[in-house]
Order: sequence, then C-alpha cells, then structure tokens
Amino acid sequence: MQFVTVTQLVEAGEADKLYNLCSKFPYNSRCEGYEVPVSLENRSGKKAKCLLSTNEKTKDCKVNITDNQLTFYVETGDNMTVLDGEKNTKQVSIPFKTIKSLSYSEKKKTDVGAVIAFGLWGLLAKKKTSTISIRFQEELEETRQQQVIFVTRRSIGRKMRQDLEEKTGVVVDLLDIN
Repeated sequence: MQFVTVTQLVEAGEADKLYNLCSKFPYNSRCEGYEVPVSLENRSGKKAKCLLSTNEKTKDCKVNITDNQLTFYVETGDNMTVLDGEKNTKQVSIPFKTIKSLSYSEKKKTDVGAVIAFGLWGLLAKKKTSTISIRFQEELEETRQQQVIFVTRRSIGRKMRQDLEEKTGVVVDLLDIN
C-alpha cells in the first residue's frame, strides 16, 4: 500500500527509476518507506483462489505453510508497468496459534474449457477442487475472528489439509467430499 502513496508523489517517468533504484539499493534515503512491488508470479507457494472475510472478491493468491504459520500472498491494486503489467501483492500471515477452526470440502466441477475444446466429450472432464475454510483470531483484537477460504487443485488441498491438521492440532471439519 505504501508503494501507491510514494508513486503518487513521483512523476510518471520517475516511477520506473525509483523502482530500479530501490530494487538494487533499498537503503538509499530516497527509498525510505518504499516497498518494492512483487508480482504473484515471483512469490513462492501453491496457487489458489482466496477469499478473505471482508467484502472483497476472490483473488488469485499463493499459499505457504511453514513451521509456525500460514502465509499467503494476494494480488492488490491495478496492473503496474514496473511489474510488466502484473499486479503488486500483499502478504497475509496467520500464526497457527490463532487458528480456531478448519473445514474442508471437495468438489468436481465441469471444466468449461474442455467442453469448448472437445464438445460433448469435454463434459467427461471434471475439475477436482478442494476448498479449505480457516477461522482465525485477529492477534490485536481477541474478540474478533476472521475467515479466509482457499480453493485449489485437489492434490494441493489435501496436502494443505493434512499439514494444517498436523501443525495446528485442530481437527478438520469434513463437509462435502465427492
């Protein structure tokens, strides 16, 4: 978010120069408060669709599970020239100790692309997806809970579910398994 503020103060031609300068020399005084934008493509993690409990729409994201937290990167803002037309990302981290509940479901959906490409035969192609819903406590406000939902390929979802159960000690509520 700070990047948007800084670029608004910079002339249009200066944005690329500031990006190049701060990418190479982050401790330069002109880079104070500047966060070098990073596209989703350049973030680590497994691809998913994410939905935060706010009024936002689903967004492309990448998810990482480490020893003590779940971290995901969500696209924000508009496409940026300095990122070759990609969007910047913000990082959201959820410490395992704040996770209150987990739910998991699996679905098979018709692959619209396969139907277009192969006609009626495409109806046989089903996308197998997993949906993981995580309720967590905000660290600063102990009375307020948030929710994040991830939709991803089934193989990735099953691994995430297993890792989250192991690392959080929370039993996953299995909803709809196809």
